[in-house]
Amino acid sequence: MNIPKIKPVILTNRTEDNIDTNIFEELFLIVINGESRPPDSFINLELTNDGTIKQLNKKYLGRDEITDVLSFTADIPGINLIGDIIIDTNAAKEQKENRTLADELKILFLHGLLHCLGYDHLAVSDKKIMEAKEKEYMNLLIKEIS
Repeated sequence: MNIPKIKPVILTNRTEDNIDTNIFEELFLIVINGESRPPDSFINLELTNDGTIKQLNKKYLGRDEITDVLSFTADIPGINLIGDIIIDTNAAKEQKENRTLADELKILFLHGLLHCLGYDHLAVSDKKIMEAKEKEYMNLLIKEIS
């Protein structure tokens, strides 16, 4: 029996934006390798722009506001699902400055992925660690694609 390989990033795009999963997969694989996670690990990614993220932010974090990215860690024995990441593309467009939308989405994806892997930025010391990881993995991505 030939079992199909699970894609590392399972993308649900609920927007009209044409976003290619490949922009996330290479970054995901770099991080999974760097964090010594099983090679068959995967993550769910949802892109939205319809207020869903505000509802989830209120329901799960008690914040009645739109945010750019939310992440939820998964812990399912025997399944290497890292978690779920939700990104609001409208928020990404508003804050992208001189970056492309794809670049901003990669930054938000990496941020959410690191949260799913246990990193946080509430304490100053934790924030420094997480920011260093974000910089490290973005630099590795840039080297990988150049």
